[in-house]
Order: sequence, then structure tokens, then C-alpha cells
Amino acid sequence: MESQDAEVPTPLVLSDKEKKVLELHDKLEQLQLEIALVKAQKNYVPDIYPERAVEVAQQELLEARAKYMLRNEVVASVVSANPILQAVHNGTNASPIERDLLPLITERDTTTTALASQNTELHSLLSNLTDVESRSLRLSRENVALADRLLELAKQSEQGKAELLPPGSEYATEIVKLEAELKGSRQRWQVLKDTASAIVAGSGVDWASDAGLREMVLDPAEGDF
Repeated sequence: MESQDAEVPTPLVLSDKEKKVLELHDKLEQLQLEIALVKAQKNYVPDIYPERAVEVAQQELLEARAKYMLRNEVVASVVSANPILQAVHNGTNASPIERDLLPLITERDTTTTALASQNTELHSLLSNLTDVESRSLRLSRENVALADRLLELAKQSEQGKAELLPPGSEYATEIVKLEAELKGSRQRWQVLKDTASAIVAGSGVDWASDAGLREMVLDPAEGDF
């Protein structure tokens, strides 16, 4: 149903003269391309350096394409200038086809304005993206420098500790002994805590309502001693 209600574009009605002009224009472009190809083949001189020849050919192709497109755009602008003026200003001598151009011209201008706005927004987004990437790169470099500095300080700290407490010194032996005792005390405390937690959890007491009991049961065990 929707396809039936959709508007079918009205075919462009051209006079025999206008059709002939368009056919001649297409034929002229085709002939110009063929002439350009013949000239290129005639003027082609093999180069003893293939890589250089490819680069030169690519550059010449880009230049020729740019000139060709520019010329076509100029011709199209000149040819379409008068019909557009007749359509926009609703000239008395405007043909029906020229009058039919007005909605298309309006749509073209609207599309051009929207495209320009989108291009402006795109350039703004690209500029912001460039700034963000620059800041990210700068911060990454700073992070690398800080990490290097941290490693250097850690190394200096270890060296200082080794100098202050040589492995065979009396103080170093005492520190190792105290660390072992501290580790054992922590392990014993953890065993007692786990035992008490299991007793409370299995006793049937409403430990969830009491903050102290709840902390005892739910407090996670310490992984490192």
C-alpha cells in the first residue's frame, strides 16, 4: 500500500532540440577523451627507470584529471547559469523546463547548506580529537617518565637498605626474626578468627542482626601474612 502511495518521480520532458544538444555534448566528451588517449600514446617515450616512470605517470595523471574536471565544471556552470537565473527570477522567457528547475535548485541549496554545516562540525570534531590524542600522548610520556623515576627510587631504596643492614649484621638477623614472629602471630590470629566465625555461623544465633557478629562472620580472611 505504501509503495502505491509513494510519489513516482516525474520524468524530465525534453524537446528534440534539447535531447540533440545533450547527445552532442556526450559525444564531444567521448571524442575529447579519445583524442587525449591518442596523444598520450603518441607522445609516450619508454623510460629506462621504471619506478621513476610510474611516479611521473601518476603525477601527470593527477594533473590531467584535475584539469579535465575543472574544465567540465566550468562548462557546466556556464551552460546552467542562464536556465538557473530564469528559474530563480521566473523570467518571462523561461521555458517549462527552466521553471521546473526551481524546486531542484532550492533542494540543492538546502543540501549544500546542510553539507557545509556537517563539514564544519566534522572539522571541529577532528580538531578536538587531535587535541585529545596530543594530550593522551603527552600523558603517556609523562607516565613512562614517572614509572622510570619510581623504579629508580625503589632501586635506591633497596640499595640504601642493603647498605644500612648488611645480610650478616646483627640488626638484619634480628629484623628477620621479628618478621617471622609477626607472620606467625598473624597466622595464629587468623586461625582463631576463622574458628570463632565458624562457631557463630553454625550456632543458629541471628548473627546477621548484630553488627559485631556480622563483621566477625563476613570479614574476609587476610590473604597475605
